Amino acid sequence: MQEQNYTQVAQDYYRQRHTTPGWQSLVQVLFSGILASADDEDGRRFLTLMGGNLARQHALPVSSTLGELEENINHLLSRFDWGVVKIEATQQQLTLVHIAWPVSPQGENDELWRIALISLFEGLYAQWLQAQGGQPYVPLRWQESTPEGAFVFRYQNGL
Repeated sequence: MQEQNYTQVAQDYYRQRHTTPGWQSLVQVLFSGILASADDEDGRRFLTLMGGNLARQHALPVSSTLGELEENINHLLSRFDWGVVKIEATQQQLTLVHIAWPVSPQGENDELWRIALISLFEGLYAQWLQAQGGQPYVPLRWQESTPEGAFVFRYQNGL
């Protein structure tokens, strides 16, 4: 993965956005409830499934190039004010770096919020890539968060 300053991208993104009061609090309550009422792995799987369902409801147009795929994903993410993604490719994998994801309201349950968003994004990105011709047996998985807070996902056979 290339070294980039994702903090500047995140700051630029949120300077242009306004949030609707209440929605993040509602989503935070739902995320917390799901993760608290189910075993950890079950809660994550459920949120990943919901991310896939969301991707089917908001399908991407067919993309001919990696740049077009990134642009189409970012167009849909902007409709939700959910940040931006940068996609990097090698012969073996795609790396998706999700920058400027929505922060938890009033800093409540930050760790649960991150876990829930990561799970949701795994399902969202996996479904979008599969709909673009990806194989269902090739997993998309969260790998790490950068020091600046970006989520790094890998789409690679054998993960």
